[in-house]
Amino acid sequence: MDMQEVIELVNTNRGTGRKESLNRMKRLVELIGNPQKDLKFIHIAGTNGKGSTSAFMEAILRTSAIKTGLYTSPHLVRLNERIRIDGREITDAELIETTETVREAVEQVEEELNERLYAFEILTAVAFLYFQKQGTELVILETGVGGRLDATNVIDESEVSIITAIGMDHMKVLGETLEKIAQEKAGIVKPNGALVTYPQNEAIEKIFEVRCREQAADWTAVKRQDVRITASSIEGQRFEYKGMGDFAIRMMGEHQVYNAVTAMEAAWKLQEKEWPIKDAHIKEGLEKAFWPGRMEKVAVEPLVILDGAHNQQGVEMLEKNLKTLFPGKKLNFLVGMMQDKAYRKMIRLMEPMADRFFLLAPNSERALDAQTLKEKLAEEGIDAQAFAAPQEAVEYIRHNLAKEEIVVVFGSLYLVGDMKQAFEETE
Repeated sequence: MDMQEVIELVNTNRGTGRKESLNRMKRLVELIGNPQKDLKFIHIAGTNGKGSTSAFMEAILRTSAIKTGLYTSPHLVRLNERIRIDGREITDAELIETTETVREAVEQVEEELNERLYAFEILTAVAFLYFQKQGTELVILETGVGGRLDATNVIDESEVSIITAIGMDHMKVLGETLEKIAQEKAGIVKPNGALVTYPQNEAIEKIFEVRCREQAADWTAVKRQDVRITASSIEGQRFEYKGMGDFAIRMMGEHQVYNAVTAMEAAWKLQEKEWPIKDAHIKEGLEKAFWPGRMEKVAVEPLVILDGAHNQQGVEMLEKNLKTLFPGKKLNFLVGMMQDKAYRKMIRLMEPMADRFFLLAPNSERALDAQTLKEKLAEEGIDAQAFAAPQEAVEYIRHNLAKEEIVVVFGSLYLVGDMKQAFEETE
């Protein structure tokens, strides 16, 4: 195999039918020796905030000198970003070698069951095998979609499960209400396990309470009233939690403080299980943590911020954070979204703050064409400028906008990755 063949196997739209069970994923990992059984996990599900919470957890574990695996999705620029150990991405050679082993099992499963495995199932098996071979001590394992039937949920147990913010996304797969979506996410809670949750509404917390009672699992729910943000700027934030502080993070946005606190509570659960994590490691890890594409500053004069908000809840969080950071200021928005997203609602949400809208289609076959979006917005009285390529957008921003202006890129993680790469290549 070469990298192109790996990408075609694990980063494409493949798979057949709705997933009704984890049977085919169980068969796949069985054929490669059940590597997940040799690993310890922190399992993370949620609609928004999984990546940032994973970043906080990873920084805490690495500061504690624990050999830490990280499995996330999607990537921004390179597929290799999804599988890391102690911050180092899996190399092309390692990815090719591990995928070659898994591919043989994939072929056997597909022949036995007469079904095509999904790309995420295959990549999850690759990650398990790689982490096992590398002797990883603790793996931060992020779900793809949902939880109960997610490929990652083939694991038997976790050291701690985390559920981040719940919102309306992937409804065709998970259900049409927040409660149904939460029910699916709660499927990662294991018997006699531990669960930590981001602040949720009462109905969702009731679902978690019931699930934990059924599984005899210990549950810790982060409460907003226990958090006090003491400083917030484009450079980061400071906060206190349960009267303790002063904690600092580099990430912008109020929601990132709650993600950080969720990671803190999970780290305390690990302390109870005698993992070598000290409170000083937690504080230092939070300060070190960074997650690209989440309120990330990539240019100044004009200021350009990238944010991965791509669903209603994410855009609402972004709107709130922008109003806090730039009160009363008009902003430029560069938007690109998938065809299946509620793009009208999300753009309308930002319209009162907008000076101008720029449009760019993300690099995905599911993307909404920028010119088509421009025409749809024009029908609603919203004027916008469409770009054909990320480099064109970067050049326009650099040469046509005043130094004091602000550009916020949002709508798709694919778009954020495209623009991040474009800014880096044209520095």
